[in-house]
Amino acid sequence: MRLILLGILLSSNALAHPLDPLSKNEIEIAMQVLKRAELTNQDTLFPYFMLNEPAKSEVLKGGPTKREVFIERFDRKQSKLYEIIIDIGAKKILSNKEMSGAQPSVMLSEFDAAPPIVKADARFKEAMQRRGISNLDDIAVDIWAYGSPDSDHSKSARLLRAICYFKGKGKNFYARPIDGLTFIVNMDEKKVEKVVDTEVYPIPPKASELDAKSLGPKRQGLKALKISQPQGPSFQISGNQITWQNWRFRYSMHPREGLVIYLVEYHDQDRWRQIMYRGSLSDMMVPYGHPDQHWTYRNAFDEGEYGIGRYSGPLKKGAEVPDNANLFDATFVDDFGKVYVTKNAVALYERDGGLLFKHFDMYNGGNFVRRSRELVIGFITTISNYDYGINWIFKQDGSIELEAQLTGIMLAKGSHIESMPSGHQHSEGDLKYGHLVAPNVVAPHHQHFFNFRLDMDIDGLENRVAELNTEAVTDKSINAAGNVFSMQETPLKSELEAARDLDFKAQRKWKIYNPKSKNSLGYEAGFVLVPGENAAPYLQDYSPLKTRGGFINHQFWTTQERDDEIYAGGAYPTQRASADGLPVWIKQNRSLENQDLVLWYTLCVTHAPRPEEWPVMNVHRTGFKLLPAGFFEKNPALDVAE
Repeated sequence: MRLILLGILLSSNALAHPLDPLSKNEIEIAMQVLKRAELTNQDTLFPYFMLNEPAKSEVLKGGPTKREVFIERFDRKQSKLYEIIIDIGAKKILSNKEMSGAQPSVMLSEFDAAPPIVKADARFKEAMQRRGISNLDDIAVDIWAYGSPDSDHSKSARLLRAICYFKGKGKNFYARPIDGLTFIVNMDEKKVEKVVDTEVYPIPPKASELDAKSLGPKRQGLKALKISQPQGPSFQISGNQITWQNWRFRYSMHPREGLVIYLVEYHDQDRWRQIMYRGSLSDMMVPYGHPDQHWTYRNAFDEGEYGIGRYSGPLKKGAEVPDNANLFDATFVDDFGKVYVTKNAVALYERDGGLLFKHFDMYNGGNFVRRSRELVIGFITTISNYDYGINWIFKQDGSIELEAQLTGIMLAKGSHIESMPSGHQHSEGDLKYGHLVAPNVVAPHHQHFFNFRLDMDIDGLENRVAELNTEAVTDKSINAAGNVFSMQETPLKSELEAARDLDFKAQRKWKIYNPKSKNSLGYEAGFVLVPGENAAPYLQDYSPLKTRGGFINHQFWTTQERDDEIYAGGAYPTQRASADGLPVWIKQNRSLENQDLVLWYTLCVTHAPRPEEWPVMNVHRTGFKLLPAGFFEKNPALDVAE
């Protein structure tokens, strides 16, 4: 009866699926409800406007019968933040809650509103005159979140930081920082609260533009390489559902998280098997490692303080993505409640995956070989100078790979250093905490932390998690030849126990499995999370960043699934002093035995800049893998056609 009712609702309300993103019509209905309730005016901003995802339990039972909108409403005049939930079908407000003490993320409109406030302040002109700059139109002002609050005032007032670059007649102003200068902007009062003007550095002489004229002669071009699928792609698209090579899943573009993957299943022996309910990039943090006071606050929570979905950009075939990509638009809402569409924000394509497997029979002759193909779905977001790509890659061997791409322009610091001293000494000043990439330009050392939320459902909801470690056997009575090592699998039974770190010597991995689902060999169906590149944080325990961004304290976490535990750093990290998110949630120490579990994986790129990464970085790729372990009875790719 439930499925029949849902089918009627789908056809009558054009509701393709409960997890589909909001349509333009739904957004406009929600705005009408807000206007009728007099909750929108010239002093109202909307940091986020998104689907209020239905309870997981309802979705798995066949879907709810209503659609809801979640709205963050910010009253600029009173500097108050509210969470509003609206029932679209009933056209009514279900809740309107003030979030006392919380600050929303940096809004898109503030990147436009804050620079004129800075330039109108008399101290701005004085600071530029001190640096020999007379034409104020040559200056670009870039906006940053305030960072960790250092007083009661900086917890309550809406504050931003502003830094400056010499733009001149060029476009790539990030190459010419005006360092030693920071403006603190009070967005409540629309004034510069404080100017921190310490040291005058020379303006970097080289503009490092990225246009063809500035880059100079090009190398000889390559001969054409064409990707051709004359019969079209091998995947099927039905609304937001993708089906390909035994895989099926749904996708959506979330204004904060970016690309979210839902309901991942694999078709095995005439049945669809559950693997993952929801996968997303949950939070990010990029702390810089320079002691200068103009750099200690630079610790961008790119997702929590900005929102990577709304900053996604259009993709072009033959550039960001291959020529055979299918491109999809994403619908968002701006700060003023107006619908806008980012064209071609999501790419879906097949690509060559290299060798899948091979065996040459050297005794009898014959070659058993298959070449693989991969399905990629991804997007790219730009947060000021940095560009990040996130790709989910589905493979014919039943595995999933997450690939994070880092590119763009390194954040640059002005410096007195014009060239490297003899002997390449890195022990003094800027060269101890960064690398020279151009005359008077140092790129400080920094780390990129990505936390991924993986709501895994291996053949159902009752799962467990275990840690896998490898160690040498030291008992000579067993290991007389010195060659023996063993692999141990240790169940993690509670949330506190499951806050774990990588161990290179132990080749540590983690496995989520269903103890009630076994293959014919007796293995429990599971998937192993295999780490890639990673590093521990260099932040000290007393750093306020470690308080705000506690999800970086461990590379691996496991929690019981809760629909409201989505963001690893908490819902509102902006100007927050206290801990939230994973370190707080696991204090409940909930059981992990036969429960609906969420894996959280924090990966880190430690960036020691190189001159070869200037003025724009080649893509750095990193990520992790989810490999089937006992999920299948044998190699699931044996049926791949030649």
